Amino acid sequence: MSTYIKHHSNKGRFLWAGVLLAVCGGVVGYFYLHPESLPEWVAETPIGRDLQTTTVYKWRDASGAWQVSDKPPPAGTRYQVEKYRRDTNVLPLPPELQR
Repeated sequence: MSTYIKHHSNKGRFLWAGVLLAVCGGVVGYFYLHPESLPEWVAETPIGRDLQTTTVYKWRDASGAWQVSDKPPPAGTRYQVEKYRRDTNVLPLPPELQR
């Protein structure tokens, strides 16, 4: 009888460990995909700072060259707003490599 209870108890522990692991994975995955939702205390940690996004404005100037900045272009200029994770390189290719 005691062997049955001990064996049954171990299955329950593994089940709860699996549920806990799945919940933790879901929370981490959500904040990885939605870093703007990070609580402030998490955003201040090194991991939180790496997950944060930055806004980049991209437009073509009068000569047709792409301009990329963290500030919007002059009024009246059409531009794209793009969000990137902090560890992403957003610099355009040199002119000779652009299509």
